[in-house]
Amino acid sequence: MRHTLRWYAGARGRLLMFNLLVVGATLAVGLVAIMGFRHAGHIQEQAQAQTLADMNGSLALARDTGNVVTAAVRLSQVVGALEYQSESAKLQQTQQALQHSLTLLANAPLAAQQPALLARIRERSEMLEQSINQLLHAGHQRHLQRNDMLSGLWQAQLPLYQLDAQANSSAFLALRQQTHALLQVAIHSSAPQAAEQQLQQLLPRWSALKLAGTLALQRDRVVTALTSLRPIAEQLEDSDIATAYATYRIKALVAMLNGDITHYVQLVAQQSEARSQTAHRELDSIIGFIALFMLLALLITGYAGYYIYRNLGSSLTAIAQAMTRLAQGEKSVNVPGLARRDELGDLARAFNVFARNTASLAQTSRLLKEKSNQLESTFLAMRDGFALFDNAGHLVVWNAQYAELLGIPPRELHRGLPYQRLLERINVTLTSLHDAQEVRLPDGRTLELRFSPVPRRGMVNTVLERTSRKVLEEALLHSQKMKAVGQLTGGLAHDFNNLLAVIIGSLALTEHQLPPGTLATRVERARQAADRAAQLTQRLLAFSRKQALYPRAVSVVELVDNLHGLLQHSLLPGQQLIVDAQRPGWPAWIDAGQLENALMNLVVNARDAMEKQSGEIRLRIWNQRVQDADSKRDCVTVEVTDHGCGMSAEVRAQVFEPFFTTKATGSGSGLGLSMVYGFVRQSGGQIELETAPGQGTTVRLLLPRAAEAAQAAPTPMPPQPSDSADRLILVLDDDTAVRQTLCEHLHQLGYLTLECGDGESALTLLRQTPDIELLISDLMLPGRLNGADVIRQAQQQWPSLATLLISGQDLRQTPVTLPLCERLAKPWHPSQLVQALERAWQRSARLNRAREAATAESLSR
Repeated sequence: MRHTLRWYAGARGRLLMFNLLVVGATLAVGLVAIMGFRHAGHIQEQAQAQTLADMNGSLALARDTGNVVTAAVRLSQVVGALEYQSESAKLQQTQQALQHSLTLLANAPLAAQQPALLARIRERSEMLEQSINQLLHAGHQRHLQRNDMLSGLWQAQLPLYQLDAQANSSAFLALRQQTHALLQVAIHSSAPQAAEQQLQQLLPRWSALKLAGTLALQRDRVVTALTSLRPIAEQLEDSDIATAYATYRIKALVAMLNGDITHYVQLVAQQSEARSQTAHRELDSIIGFIALFMLLALLITGYAGYYIYRNLGSSLTAIAQAMTRLAQGEKSVNVPGLARRDELGDLARAFNVFARNTASLAQTSRLLKEKSNQLESTFLAMRDGFALFDNAGHLVVWNAQYAELLGIPPRELHRGLPYQRLLERINVTLTSLHDAQEVRLPDGRTLELRFSPVPRRGMVNTVLERTSRKVLEEALLHSQKMKAVGQLTGGLAHDFNNLLAVIIGSLALTEHQLPPGTLATRVERARQAADRAAQLTQRLLAFSRKQALYPRAVSVVELVDNLHGLLQHSLLPGQQLIVDAQRPGWPAWIDAGQLENALMNLVVNARDAMEKQSGEIRLRIWNQRVQDADSKRDCVTVEVTDHGCGMSAEVRAQVFEPFFTTKATGSGSGLGLSMVYGFVRQSGGQIELETAPGQGTTVRLLLPRAAEAAQAAPTPMPPQPSDSADRLILVLDDDTAVRQTLCEHLHQLGYLTLECGDGESALTLLRQTPDIELLISDLMLPGRLNGADVIRQAQQQWPSLATLLISGQDLRQTPVTLPLCERLAKPWHPSQLVQALERAWQRSARLNRAREAATAESLSR
């Protein structure tokens, strides 16, 4: 149970009493100090006011006496009328200021104590005033006399000018020039007496001149004017002497006044020193009173400190030591002072309760610290950006990856930044805060923004890097798209090959049966169109990677050298093909014919991209070692570069798709680059494209390097007719038109034929007709048996039977396991059919001879 204590019985009451005593002593010290310093300040201000009054009067008098001397000297030296009036007025003003300063000095405190000095200064000031009046009077007389002198000089100058005009130029020229010069000197000099004396010396020479008429009259005027200058010059000289005397007397009086003023200033300094000593004595007494009261305050404070240390401090120290031991981990801590009946007892009892709860709180704090460290480490180590916003949408905390992923300098992120301004900074507009949203930054990176609400805390913004995944998704989508297009084009090409086989074969049957004329020409045009359709089909197969390729080791450099003339011929006037090839170059494992077609397509596309402008198309060939994910491989790189219009990002994304073209309608099929793409990928190489609008295009082919040296292309042997009389051939094809066309060609070659449309019927005919010597089968057949299965069973049951497999797609790319037999691609020409039949008969003959030899050897054993 808590007891209520009287206010003076507790520690707070006793401390309050001591504090009141200390405050009282401090207030007493403060009051004494305030009153004492105010009194000292008043004394100091009074002394300063008296000293300043004495100093101002003496300094003003000294200043004005100096100004009087300066004005008097300047007045004695002036020449012009206006300057004389100005300096005279200044001297009178200075004299008045001197009288005012003398009045100030007489009113100063020290003047009353020094009447003799003040009387002497007054007497000399009056004498100075008289001297100034004398100087003004003498100066005025001198100014009037100088004006008379100038008037006489000008009167002498005028007849002299008339003599110069009337006399002969050489007559008494020296005398005239000398007189002119002296007159000019006298006019412009402040003391013209010397020049006037020299003019008087020239009078006899002027009087001795023998002149007549007007010249004599002008000479007399000159002599008269010069003679009248003499008395004026004497008066001017007397005025100069009077002015100089008055000036020297003023200087002497000013010097005596300065001495008196100096003595006065010394007296002012002595009196100021005496006043300062008086103020110091007052301050010393005030400081003594302050020290006494401070000693009293120190005694009270010392006693209070002793009481606090002995009575309160020991208990507080014991409690603090107990708290220290508890903080160091001690489980059992005895708290002293539990029996006290004051505030310290309450503190000890409260701490005792706190000590009992600390053990359980320590374990909780340790667990919370571990969790906090884990959360902080996870927050800082996250690869994704993370930021927390409060309920108002203001930024609170974020990790380093947040600013890095958003592309914002870390210094621009600060607490309190609204998330709307942050999104504006990266040019992002959110459609909803509840759904994840992908955004593309200007640098090409793709980010995923997620906002998750935190109950009563705001929301969390997570920024995920999605650039790599986006690239993979786009690549996968493009790959699936190209695969689907490839499958579609491959299937279409296969069907087209069947149709073209009928068309080309049927037209070939009429080649030598029609007489020359319109009908034969029409049939020939139809055959040529069918051939072009076959080439178009081959391009579709190239894109779908199902065309028939015949790779070999090819020297790409030699192939380009041989093709250079044809490529240059395909360009427009003003365009030039530049070939830059590394020699010796590595051989490439490639189909030479298809490579020639690909290069021709690339050069023609470069020509069209330059839009009929002149320039260079550069074809580069070099050896390159490419680093893959887990290995290195050698490639022969072929690069075609133009400086044409380039492609936009939208065009570049579709450039390898079949039938896509940017040319005008009727100018292109849209299969050129798609054929190159399919051919290169089917050959195990890569194709790269670099382009930008207005910066041209670079197409780069990375062809696999051949393991062997380049070989010359084999020269096809002309087909040799074989003995086809009475030989029976079985034709197996599910397409009736293709089957019948092939049978007609065999009939023209002299063979007998049987035909059927499925594999089971073909095997039945082979069992029923042992005279069949050759089986020609299509690969794709209806039913459970395809062409490969039929040929394989026929070879097993009738080993001597010759076989030939025909298909409209590349037989090497088919997923079906093919038997060992000769092959023929659709659509075929009669010459190709003859060659394929010859190879089939030769293979059958070799196999029969080998079997007979093996049988004979076994019998001989």
